[in-house]
Order: sequence, then structure tokens, then C-alpha cells
Amino acid sequence: MSISRAIESIRAEYARAIGPVADPALDETLAQFGVPADAADEFPLDKLPQLIEKLSWEIQSERRRAAFQQEALRQLQDLR
Repeated sequence: MSISRAIESIRAEYARAIGPVADPALDETLAQFGVPADAADEFPLDKLPQLIEKLSWEIQSERRRAAFQQEALRQLQDLR
């Protein structure tokens, strides 16, 4: 699996957790890491855990946060 596919899977899981604000929130977070949303393949693999952590703190429900982290980390494992 490529980094861009992993990020798209993370995007889908994030949308399930927080709804329609997930797309702009993820794009903004990617930009904070210096990566434009349309260049997800350039996102550094070693920064994915930090991306997941940063995104997870925007999820208010602890249950949804845990589910998001679990699925997002599974995506990360698929990359390795």
C-alpha cells in the first residue's frame, strides 16, 4: 500500500469519526507538516504516527478516538 492510499484510508476513517469536517481538518493538518493535500505521496512515512496522534485529539468521543487510532495504526502497519 502506498502512503497516499494509507492517507486516503485514514481520511475515510477520520470522516466516520468526525463527519464532514474531516476533509478540511486533515488537509490543514497535512499542511502543518508541510505537505499539500494533493501531494500525499510526499508525506514522510516516519511522520504518520504523529499525524494520526494529532488528528485523534480532534475526536471528542473517546470510543470514536480509540476506533480511529486502531484503524489508522492498522493502515500504518500495512505500509511496513
